[in-house]
Parts: sequence; C-alpha cells; structure tokens
Amino acid sequence: LNVTTNLADHLLFWDSDKTVIIFHHTTFLSYQLEYVNPIFPPDFVLETLGTLALLFPENDAASRKWYRKQGELSELDMVVLKCGSGHRKTGLEEYHYWHDRLLILKEEFDEARPTTITQWWNDRRNSIQWYSLWIVMGLTLFFGFVQSIEGAIQVYQGMKSSGG
Repeated sequence: LNVTTNLADHLLFWDSDKTVIIFHHTTFLSYQLEYVNPIFPPDFVLETLGTLALLFPENDAASRKWYRKQGELSELDMVVLKCGSGHRKTGLEEYHYWHDRLLILKEEFDEARPTTITQWWNDRRNSIQWYSLWIVMGLTLFFGFVQSIEGAIQVYQGMKSSGG
C-alpha cells in the first residue's frame, strides 16, 4: 500500500510491484458532505469513505502502526483511522464508483499465495486447506520425532548387545 494525495489514483493496483495506491485525505472527503455545492457527489464521497473503512478498520492496531510509518504525522490525515464501519458496505456489488478497482484487488487477493511460514500460518482464507496443511505438518514432525527416538534406541541396543 502507498498513500497518495490524488483522488484519481485511489485504489489503483500496480501489478509490477503489487502496490495499491490509497487516497487518504478523509477530512477533505468528510467536508464535501457538509458543503452546499460540493465538488463531488455525496454518493461518491460516501463510497470512497467506505473503501477507506474497509482498508483501515477502526481499532486495528496493525493498520494504525502501518499508517503512521507512511510519512510525517503532519502530512497524514489521521482521521482515516476513524472511518469506522458507518460507511462500510458489505458487498462488492454495492460499490458503483470503485467497483472495478475493488474487483481487481479482490481477484489479486484471492490469487495470492503465501510464501513464508508466517504467511502460511496466518492465511486462513481456505480453512480446510489451512487445517489440512498444519495437521500434515504436525503428523510429519511427530512421526519424524518418534522415528528419531526409535533409531536412537536401536543404536543403543545394538551397541549394548555388541558389548560396546
């Protein structure tokens, strides 16, 4: 994720480096809802706030920590961390303005596969696959451990019987 000040770049996905661009000026968007003659239609503003609520869930420590590292605190709009669930829509079909970009992000997320052990541990999109993997890993470790102990016992017995 990278933050931008250009609303036209909001939710753009750069396939080359797997980067998502996010317009983070929530205060600006909120003020648009208060103006008599706003620059953007209220539905567009509410939908954009909804996408920010999806990306920055309230009370999410990891989101807060990541966002604070994106630049000088004076340049960041910290209100983005308080978008809350009030603007969040539940289904992709409810988004009209940002539907296509959200669809691209969803497809990319669904196609992404973990590459590190930590990512494998935390990736629970497919619970059957997750449990199967860790059950097999656990059984492999268990039987490997049992086999090692059995081998050590056999070596010990062999040395004991040969008088060594």
